Amino acid sequence: MNRLAKAYKKFCDIELAVGAVLLISTVFILTFAAILRTIGYPINWGLDLALLMFTWSVYVGADTALRDDKMVNVDILPQHLKPRAKKYLQLFVYILILIFLFLMVYYGFYLAYSSRFRTFQGIPFLSYTWATLSMPIPSIFMIITTCLKIRDLLKKDSADGSVEVR
Repeated sequence: MNRLAKAYKKFCDIELAVGAVLLISTVFILTFAAILRTIGYPINWGLDLALLMFTWSVYVGADTALRDDKMVNVDILPQHLKPRAKKYLQLFVYILILIFLFLMVYYGFYLAYSSRFRTFQGIPFLSYTWATLSMPIPSIFMIITTCLKIRDLLKKDSADGSVEVR
């Protein structure tokens, strides 16, 4: 395995860990805020911070799910197609995904830039940009994942002559 593949594998492991930590932190903050509210010491920023962490965990988790082929899919049409048609359909779907992700990156960064002076849910030290960046940054990671899937799809066809597509 070459250096780039090892670095990407390490990045994927870190991304999975970050997503898990964000999700666990979301649950912890919500639980902590509920306990404090019950005993009479509410923290107003708890729900807002948990929402921010959850948003990041959703988009980071989407890349992990895409990479591991764990996205929800409907395979009624592909199961009735010939292998070559399945390959072209899968390639078409990946291209649509790429177009959508590029739009998410473009408009996500635009939204992050335009909201840079807005505070997040009234928390003065936290810019709303951190919430809006949760969309374009993981979308860049999903673009990389989708490009690698396209490469693997095309490579699989040329390597052994088969066009088996999951």
